[in-house]
Amino acid sequence: MIRLPGLAFALALAATIAARPALADDDAQLWLSYAASGQLKGELAGYFDTNARFYDNAGHLGHFQLRGGLGWRFAPGAIVGAGYSYVRTESLSGAVAHEHRIFEQASYPIAGIGKARLVGRTRLEHRMFEGSDPVAHRLRQQVRLNIPLHGPKGLQGIVHSEVYFLLNRPINRAPTGFNQIRTFAGLGIPLADTLTLEAGYLNQAIAVGDKPMNHAFSLGLVTRF
Repeated sequence: MIRLPGLAFALALAATIAARPALADDDAQLWLSYAASGQLKGELAGYFDTNARFYDNAGHLGHFQLRGGLGWRFAPGAIVGAGYSYVRTESLSGAVAHEHRIFEQASYPIAGIGKARLVGRTRLEHRMFEGSDPVAHRLRQQVRLNIPLHGPKGLQGIVHSEVYFLLNRPINRAPTGFNQIRTFAGLGIPLADTLTLEAGYLNQAIAVGDKPMNHAFSLGLVTRF
């Protein structure tokens, strides 16, 4: 297994980045989530998650999402599927937007590094905003490294990064191409046989907008059945 000092160094580096003097346009945030996934019957898999994000120094609930989907496991650790998500966003001025997304995705193993596992997820989203704009299409690519650690059974170091690309430009939306990257470093802490707490630092770097970089404390519960 990978020793704690190596992960401690990585987490210390992430903490140092998070603690750096923030630029005037940076924001400190709190991201909370719950996710559940597992096999329903045979190779049929189910997935559900909800998340809430607090912006403006964690004082404003600006994002709430519910998402669910079904998938088919076609190989060990590899699943293709599709689903729907509802997103409510509220700006600091109080303007509320309701969004409906249809998505297709594939999750798959990439490589083993000792006992660590590198996995990927490719997701294509079709975003529909109530009252305005044609459908917006977005591609997301995530790579995640799960690192077993000495300690309680199931304790892990987690590092993942996800890149977002906009595939078209509906009216009054951001231009096509690279849009943002989210990078997380933290711990997966087992709470029960099927329940894990994932906690750490998340950095969101955005290509356009009035908040080019956000620093979030991310806290999520994950259930596998």
